[in-house]
Amino acid sequence: MKKSLIALAALAATASFAQSSVTLSGVIDYAYAGQSGTATGVKGNTVSTNIGTSATSSINFGAVEDLGGGMKAEARYEIDPRAWANDASNSLGRHQAYVGLSGGFGNVRLGSPNNLSLGAWVAGSPLGTGVGSGYVGLDFGLLAGPRYNRSVRYDSPNFSGLTLSAVYAPGNDEANTASAAANGIPNSRPTTELGAAYNNGPLNIVAVYRSIDATDRAATTYALRDTNGAVWYPGGVNAASAGAKSTLTTISANYNIGSTTLYASVNDGKTSAAAAPDTKGSRVALKHDVGAMSLIAQYGTQKTGTTELKVTGLRGDYALSKRSAAYVGYENFDFGATDRKITSVGVRHSF
Repeated sequence: MKKSLIALAALAATASFAQSSVTLSGVIDYAYAGQSGTATGVKGNTVSTNIGTSATSSINFGAVEDLGGGMKAEARYEIDPRAWANDASNSLGRHQAYVGLSGGFGNVRLGSPNNLSLGAWVAGSPLGTGVGSGYVGLDFGLLAGPRYNRSVRYDSPNFSGLTLSAVYAPGNDEANTASAAANGIPNSRPTTELGAAYNNGPLNIVAVYRSIDATDRAATTYALRDTNGAVWYPGGVNAASAGAKSTLTTISANYNIGSTTLYASVNDGKTSAAAAPDTKGSRVALKHDVGAMSLIAQYGTQKTGTTELKVTGLRGDYALSKRSAAYVGYENFDFGATDRKITSVGVRHSF
């Protein structure tokens, strides 16, 4: 009887442990990159995790617990190991960080999950956000970054391939708060994203609408007080955070035909500022797989007022294994008056 009780206790402990799991994953990508062109500060060669790479390096911790009844709790924390790795204090920054619940109602995440605009960009870019994509410089500002601090994201259940999503960053542009930087997005400017994604077989479509509220808070000083009115943090300063309301609509799609995938994306941005011009952009791309080799070509433009930015990207990936790849990348960024060219050779490893 005693042995039976011990066996049952061990089985119960094993079942309990199986309901919760912690995983470690990530990607490390380094490239030898050469830069040239007429833009300021772009000449020279470097070995870097920032310039000329095919992916964003990240070390990811994930935890999932089965709550029963089809519900799960999850937490995720992603570390950015980029910068200059061993000689800068800004190494080991942060990517996504959130806690969430999922079930028959969908998925809710609180913290700083990736935003919907990033998903729309990736759906139209086989180069992701890496070399040749133009994400940094072409649309990074338009997309307000890949995620919003202090935000909530909801994704609906999958309805025959259709998923509806929303992101809200409440922001805070009150005069006596310590949360906002100059033109902070979204720390001081409330931001809303609404999106829909359709994934069915070879066809994938993502549409996202983003709105950033206007704010005209002037530079202020403030003092934080406790419940009795005593000042415990005097002399805080909030920089001015003026900005007009802006909207951006992005529609991206990709379609797979055998070993070839076609990509396309368009965006249309508006602003309420009289002096700030509206913006429109488009991208087309192709990815073709030949054995262990993937060949990618991409071209994008973004016209803001009378200024048109153009980016041409090429990359060849060779899969050394399921997790490792070597690649050659090229990016030609035409700013109109200036240009920047990057040629890189790198290695990427996922774990």
